[in-house]
Amino acid sequence: MKIQSYFISGAGNKFLICFIQENQRDEFSSFSKEVKKSFLKKVCLDTQTDGFIFLSRNESDLNYSWEFYNNDGSDAEMCGNATRCVGFFVQNILKDTRPFWQLLTVAGLIEISSAAKNSTDYKVVMTPIQQLSSSLGFFCDTGVPHLILEIADFADYLKHKEQARALRKHSDFGPKGTNVTFVTFLSPNNKVQAVSFERGVEDFTAACGTGAMAAAFYNLIKRGSVQTEVEMPGGTLIMNLTNLQRPTMTGPTVLIGKYEYELKV
Repeated sequence: MKIQSYFISGAGNKFLICFIQENQRDEFSSFSKEVKKSFLKKVCLDTQTDGFIFLSRNESDLNYSWEFYNNDGSDAEMCGNATRCVGFFVQNILKDTRPFWQLLTVAGLIEISSAAKNSTDYKVVMTPIQQLSSSLGFFCDTGVPHLILEIADFADYLKHKEQARALRKHSDFGPKGTNVTFVTFLSPNNKVQAVSFERGVEDFTAACGTGAMAAAFYNLIKRGSVQTEVEMPGGTLIMNLTNLQRPTMTGPTVLIGKYEYELKV
């Protein structure tokens, strides 16, 4: 089965997106999850991609849904930057001209829209934020779980990789573990620096949408800012937490390239 995929970056967080056409669905559904995972792990390794998305459209309600995989083949409930890349794909590749689009994820229905006319910035209404309990640090769920830890000098975050690796699989967080996000406060109160050690990638990533949201939530609790600019290694994301049931993320996207692959047993 030949598939077209588009390589899109959201603030440095990179994804391959493949749209499953209606006439491909039966053939696509005949492939086992194991075959898909084996395929995408190789592709992600070759392209240094953070994740792979099989996107499809439900013709009955015109919403989109995805099968989202981390680059190690594991699946995830949500990925904020990936949803913005889907927005770019839907508007610019599929030419869907509606004012906003809805994407069904494991974490729930996500609303995506273009931030402004002729802009490659996209705004995502993310899932409700939940503060959780952990003796290891500030813990919350922004679609996926994040443990938040403060560091004084953001330039030193790579020195915390082994700490992050250990906490990511700590028994307190169950078999799936947690993402670990390091935060440094900036001045004024609506600015922070953050970086996430992500499950499934098993390393720090250039950007993480759910991690940026977790960092913004931490900033709201600690310093009272309902809107936070989160500076990540790959770029800056704007998080608005005026409504914790409908928090929003806005940030840039860019098309890197287009590839054709063959999915086969």
